[in-house]
Amino acid sequence: MSIEDQKIEQISLKINELIALKNRFKADSERLLEENKSLKLEVEKKEKQCSELEREVEELKTIERVVSPTKNKLDEAKINGMIREIEECMTLLKS
Repeated sequence: MSIEDQKIEQISLKINELIALKNRFKADSERLLEENKSLKLEVEKKEKQCSELEREVEELKTIERVVSPTKNKLDEAKINGMIREIEECMTLLKS
């Protein structure tokens, strides 16, 4: 085999390597795009759930509570404490 044939063979091998790299890059890019799409949908779902929880907490704050004979200030403090805990958890989820 002549030197020219060897050089052509080397060039051909390099071209095949580059094509393989390009194809692998394309496949990886497509896979990552699909993963990204799935993650975006998941984030949107979590944001919707978070918004619903925020709305429910706000509703809990504004519900007019009928004072029953067994209800006392301790019950009210527990309810307010639980609402604060829920809000803190939601703040942590957002960060």
